[in-house]
Parts: sequence; structure tokens; C-alpha cells
Amino acid sequence: MSYLYLVRHGQADRLGKNYDQLTELGWKQANLLGEYFKHQRIEFDSVYTGTLNRQKQTAEGIIKSFTKDQFCIPDPIENSAWDEFDSRMWLGIAAKIRNANPSFAKLYEAYKIAWEEGKEETRHYFQELIQLVLADWVNGVWGSIEPYTFEEYVEKVSKGPFQIPIDVKSTLVISSSTPIAIMMGLSCKMDYKEFPIFMKSILNSSLSVFRRENNHWEPVSWNGTPHLQHPDLITIV
Repeated sequence: MSYLYLVRHGQADRLGKNYDQLTELGWKQANLLGEYFKHQRIEFDSVYTGTLNRQKQTAEGIIKSFTKDQFCIPDPIENSAWDEFDSRMWLGIAAKIRNANPSFAKLYEAYKIAWEEGKEETRHYFQELIQLVLADWVNGVWGSIEPYTFEEYVEKVSKGPFQIPIDVKSTLVISSSTPIAIMMGLSCKMDYKEFPIFMKSILNSSLSVFRRENNHWEPVSWNGTPHLQHPDLITIV
């Protein structure tokens, strides 16, 4: 029996000029998750990340918690199947919605101003905007979108878990919220248009566990943060 421990990256720098890196809190979340795995005696035969910096940094933080006490953990393998969606999709659809929806356009401008000023409100504005963009993407409202439709992206992500060798017993994967939502939807055998229900709530550095049964991954637990014992450590954006 194989287990997949699927982790969302720690908090990324949404307020900075380069989103694709962890905040100080994001590094702490990753270190604490590594400590949790170690104290629970959870060991890994393989480790995977996407190709994004925030995913690789989260893996680095987890691994550091193991290696500082001389616990063994494999070096991470990069696999783009675990990447978050390409930002060209988000920017392309956002531009189309702005031209058609004055309320969205106003919210987007507020987001841009808050981001330029480095305000905490940036995170809240982005969470609102991305849910609207994702809804249109999933439902194909704007037709063919670069670099892929949502259905094509689901197909890309779905290859990741089945590229884990069948004889590996315990695998750690550090990914992002949308691939994790897709993994949950696929494991529950839902229609892909229903996957957004999971996209709304995936916490930074959260842990979801899946078990392989007859070449199908079944959900065991979802979006847990047992390593974050103080509410100020729990974030979503």
C-alpha cells in the first residue's frame, strides 16, 4: 500500500514584487511541518516538487527539519505536473473580465493599488479576484485560453500522481492549491467542473493524504494543519 503526503507550499510573498518566494512566515510553516513529520515518525521513500521556487523552498524548509537531526530524507525530484497554473491564464482572463464587468474592474484596480503600496489588503483582493477568474476558466466562459484550458490543465496535473513508482510506499509532494484541489476532485471521481469547491479553502503548508488502492488514489485526510498550533500561523494567501 502506498501513501501520498500532498502539501501546499508555505505562504508566498504576495505583497512583494516577486510572488514566487516564501515569506518569513512561509519558511516557518515549512520548518514546523518538517518537525511534525519527524515527531510523528513519518518517513519518505521519495520527494517531489513542482518547478516553482516557492514549492522548492517549502521542500527545503521541510528537509532542513530532518537533516539537522541527521534523519534521512531523499533529495526532491522536480515534476512540472505539480506546478500551479501559468500566470498567463490568470492575466488573460482577468483582462477579459475587466472589459466586461465594471465591478471586477474596480476591484482589480484596488488590488493593483494595494499591491503597489505593499498593503496587507492585497491578499484579500487577490483571493476575491482569483475565485472569479477560476470560475470563468473552469466553465470555459472565454473559450480557448493560453496556455491551456482548465480541462487540459487537469489532464496535465493528473499525470503527476501516476508517475510515482508503484513500489514506493511513502511519497512527499510539495505543490500548490489548484493541483491539490484537482487531486482531491479526481480521487473523489467528481466532474472536473466541481473541483473549484476545493480551491477556496486550501491553507498554506496544509497536508492532504491519499492512499493508492488498485491504481486509484483515495483520500485519507484533507487540508490539515496539525503542525500549526497558533492561529496566527494559519494563512490561505
